[in-house]
Amino acid sequence: MPEVCLMTKSWRYSAGWIAQMIAQSIAERGVSIAYIAPLAEPADREPQHVNVLRIATPRERVGESHGKPQRAVASLARIFSGMWHALRLRTSTRSYIFTIPEPLLFTLPLFVLLRMSGARVVYIVHDAQPHAWSLPARWRRIERAAHGCAYRLASVIVTLTPSVGSALTKEFGVAPAKITTIPHGPLAVGDVGPIPGSHKLLIFGALRRNKGILDAIRGVLLARQQGSPVRLVLAGEPLKQEPGYWDECVLAMAEDPAGFDVRVGFVPDAQLPALISEVDAFVLAYRDFDSQSGVGVLAALSGRPVIGSRVGGLAELFDLGMVGKLLAEPVTPQGFADAVAEFYREDVVHWRAAAEVGKTRIAQTLRWDSIADAYIRVARFGLPKA
Repeated sequence: MPEVCLMTKSWRYSAGWIAQMIAQSIAERGVSIAYIAPLAEPADREPQHVNVLRIATPRERVGESHGKPQRAVASLARIFSGMWHALRLRTSTRSYIFTIPEPLLFTLPLFVLLRMSGARVVYIVHDAQPHAWSLPARWRRIERAAHGCAYRLASVIVTLTPSVGSALTKEFGVAPAKITTIPHGPLAVGDVGPIPGSHKLLIFGALRRNKGILDAIRGVLLARQQGSPVRLVLAGEPLKQEPGYWDECVLAMAEDPAGFDVRVGFVPDAQLPALISEVDAFVLAYRDFDSQSGVGVLAALSGRPVIGSRVGGLAELFDLGMVGKLLAEPVTPQGFADAVAEFYREDVVHWRAAAEVGKTRIAQTLRWDSIADAYIRVARFGLPKA
């Protein structure tokens, strides 16, 4: 029976990819693991190893074609299926790893039951506070309290960067001795062409407020008014909890439609190499951000520089070797336009060489075998007592 159980509701994007690779890597290190999650999209991301006990839960319904009742039923089916399987495994499994878990209304009782039975709960916390709160503002205190309760119930908290650990201590009073940092693993893609010199920049993944997308859009508008041929490609899905923010972005892009290439929707893995091959750099104009950026790791390992802010895990990626142009703090449209101008003062030969060096340095540092070993240690032994 499995020594470790890994549970998540994620099945695509970088959040799903991380969970899938943690399960795969732990199995490859010779440890039996149960992986409870919806089936991966694309399917070839599925962990495949004799040491993996795969327990598939139903996927949530996404897209406007599904009504609220359908989405609610699918989500509840996933939630209760996962909880049932997690508790059923408890007779033989002592350690549980959670990443992007179910809503706290359901996760908190599960944590309580597991801890009461003597299980070790390892909670991977990507951000101290959610990107977008689930409940209305008048319920914010209750939602914050629920997050704090989850942190207290966990045996071990794993953060992807030290910045998140500091935020947990400052904002929720979590003891530093309960927190350890295990970095974001490499997200590999297929063959990507060299930087083309196309004057295209890319915002990729979830299109949400804390990525500074509106500032980047307005910065591109300013840069084009000043004569730059720069264009911004936006590929991903707007955060459903922030519909008004994406509406603002669309309205701003309408001022100069030729400056933007909008591709709303999930980008399959097979299309990633072609998408990245089109662009000269990624845009990561983050603010209010402590976690590691999967998109930043993707950019570095794809041989692309980043026009980005030095916050959270981005600062650490720059220190590890990711190359690009730093945005002045706080991020503003004018600051973004200035960074674009500075970026293109260097020719494409310079950026190709610099990004290749950065790619090599990041690949040597972020390795799934050492990451898996770190998860195995905390699952088996927890953290050393101070």
